[in-house]
Amino acid sequence: MTTIDLTPFGFTPTESLVYAALLRLGPSTGYGVARATRLARANAYGALEGLVSGGAAFRSPPPGRPLRYRPSDPQTLLAQLAARQGAALDRLGRALRDASLALEPETRVLTGERAVGNLIQQLVARAEQRVAGMLAAALWRPTLPAWRRAAARAVVDVKLAGDAEGAGAGGAGGGGGGGRETEGILTGTVSGDEPTILLIDDAQVIVATGAGEATLALWSAHPHVVELARRALRAPPPQ
Repeated sequence: MTTIDLTPFGFTPTESLVYAALLRLGPSTGYGVARATRLARANAYGALEGLVSGGAAFRSPPPGRPLRYRPSDPQTLLAQLAARQGAALDRLGRALRDASLALEPETRVLTGERAVGNLIQQLVARAEQRVAGMLAAALWRPTLPAWRRAAARAVVDVKLAGDAEGAGAGGAGGGGGGGRETEGILTGTVSGDEPTILLIDDAQVIVATGAGEATLALWSAHPHVVELARRALRAPPPQ
């Protein structure tokens, strides 16, 4: 049986085991889950109720039949967990700002497409006012949940750099078909030669070039770096 670890998101190891079993079994009784996982029935029912309270499972009591549990759709669960993590990061960010002394603005260098995508996820999901710039096509789909969250509460003026169709973002800015995933988020496309430049809330900037493990990025909250990014985004594209 596939191992699924939900413990980083507030679930117990037993609940993780039971959620994986529900995905394999489909709607099932607590007794069926207990048999499939070799757990004591009380532990299985406890884990099922924990999944229900955490939004990872639902009860479906058919008339005259034992109570059955069904798993939440994995994509729906991912969206819920991403929203919770984003809200938790928001609260932590506000607490840290309130508790911190005036510190020198930080600048960091990251390598690897996955690390850069994770950083974009975190910063874009917490945007409160505006995100502007250009995003490499390869980074679009891995960071899509963050863009959906940002678009719900901030202005997003971002163009896709590269092959929109290949990134599952066809139709960005009205060009091409099958742009369902963009949900009106992207505002257009530019040449794939353009680097990723994202200006977030006019206070943080991410610049990235390269692809795959050769991706190299710079993140900064330094006012001078932010101003350079602001000017770069205002400049007309090279002919």
